[in-house]
Amino acid sequence: MKDALLALLLACSFPAIAADVPQPPCASAPRPAYARSGEQPTVQVWEKAALVDWQPPACTGWAGGSTGLLVALAGTFQHTGTADQLLGRFGAISALRGIHYWSAADKEWRVLVTDAVAFGGADSTEHRGDFAASEMMNRDSLYFGQRDSRSTGEVAYKLRVRDAGADHLVLEYENVSAVRAFIVTVFRPGELKYLYFLRRQAGATWGIYLLLSANSAYAEGNEASFINRAVAFYRHFTGAETGGAPPLAR
Repeated sequence: MKDALLALLLACSFPAIAADVPQPPCASAPRPAYARSGEQPTVQVWEKAALVDWQPPACTGWAGGSTGLLVALAGTFQHTGTADQLLGRFGAISALRGIHYWSAADKEWRVLVTDAVAFGGADSTEHRGDFAASEMMNRDSLYFGQRDSRSTGEVAYKLRVRDAGADHLVLEYENVSAVRAFIVTVFRPGELKYLYFLRRQAGATWGIYLLLSANSAYAEGNEASFINRAVAFYRHFTGAETGGAPPLAR
């Protein structure tokens, strides 16, 4: 009887475990679920061991197989303008300068992005003005450089609009040059990705879902840092102050 009960309990547990994987708001409700407007975003973190068998939904554009640390944030915010105006926030690369995050290591608010500038192309570091929503809608890859307060030197990123409409946006950022701390390569090209899903819920209420993939051994054990970095960008793009609010991870 005990063996039968144990088998039943184990069998019932498998669906719950299998369900505990990231779920962007593609064709079903997101996991984690959206927080209500005005509240801190809900957050969930998965480490590499939990993602070995995870197959990312097709809407992510990501390949299957294991990944490193994965952070998901989900919440809602108010925006009375158009989707194009929201898209413009993501193209305003220079506006990233000075955003803050809570440093779990230093226990204080720090500037996260010290400089950011749009590039003229994939093979050019020539500076140009911010990207307009109209050129982003072409869905071609756009490039920019970013410096932060922890890494050494400028890191080049690729920005691409994966999907766009009057009531939804899907955008991806990916590092195309290495992220280094002094002489140590922390992330090789393509190992740091941000994927944003924005969908209008009703009227001026929008849902936002952010996936941050940090596919490097250096991300292990630094969950709080990556949560707070993701929150900084989340707050920036939703129009909230990036510093001074209660940190999600200490």
